[in-house]
Amino acid sequence: MFKTFTIVYFFLIICFINISHANDGYKIVVKVNNQIISNYDIEKEKNYLSALNPKILNIPEKEIKKIAKQSLIREIIKEKEISKYYDVDYQSPKLIQIVKRLYTRLNIESEEDFKTYLEKYSLDLNDVLKKLAIETNWNNLIYQKYNNQIDIDKDKIKKRLELGFSNNKKEKLFLLSEIVFVAKDKEEFDDKYKKVIATIKEKDFSSAATIYSVSDTSKFGGEIGWVSKNDISEQIYKKISILKIDEFTQPFKIANGFLLISVNGIKEVEKENNLEEQYNSIVSKETNRQLNQHSLIYFKRIEKQVFIHEN
Repeated sequence: MFKTFTIVYFFLIICFINISHANDGYKIVVKVNNQIISNYDIEKEKNYLSALNPKILNIPEKEIKKIAKQSLIREIIKEKEISKYYDVDYQSPKLIQIVKRLYTRLNIESEEDFKTYLEKYSLDLNDVLKKLAIETNWNNLIYQKYNNQIDIDKDKIKKRLELGFSNNKKEKLFLLSEIVFVAKDKEEFDDKYKKVIATIKEKDFSSAATIYSVSDTSKFGGEIGWVSKNDISEQIYKKISILKIDEFTQPFKIANGFLLISVNGIKEVEKENNLEEQYNSIVSKETNRQLNQHSLIYFKRIEKQVFIHEN
């Protein structure tokens, strides 16, 4: 009897020690309402962000973890909000097409190659599908709420396209990146702008966008892609048309904060003769731009209603 008790007692002690050691590395970093974010969650999010933009690894580890933490907080807030309106399908077949756009942007040719790529970051396709499901449903919510507030002068776009094509058979394209940041007053604006400039000088524009930008493009180092004069507003075109490659604008006010734009490349190409296709592309980009502004404003509003406690 005594021998049996001793063996059982010894076994329980060993189990307790193992559990204690297992928990030594586990830490709750943030509580968002009743949900927790652990150091393991942050590490996994860091891997995800690194998979999307390997350049993020040029940023100090402390900054990467901070970015990962804020990314997870935003995701939890968005997921809670969309759950009020939708039953989110994290395995929807529609997500596969979005996945394809994602890995094509990373210059990966197939879904199988993408899965292999994710394994290098200790991720699988389901991790990506969940995040895309949240973002897709969030975008649907923003569209439903604000689509009737989109203001586009379509006649002006058509006239500009027709006039531009008749006057010139070539067009200049700009490869752009952006940083969007918010500030409640001049003191906060000055502080953030100094940090942005310091990071650009020490690292590069992409790193500064990853750290400080509140735009969705921050996951890709602020990259917007190639745009023509017709794709952007006259205000932005005037600012970038005088820049050389690797130069960027001064911050200027937009509806949801302050915007800096960097010119990463310039090229001249033959204009496409398909005016209807160009028109649809311009309207789509302008619609997305305005919806993105509404998205940031709406998120800031619901964020104020969320209890966030950092340990």
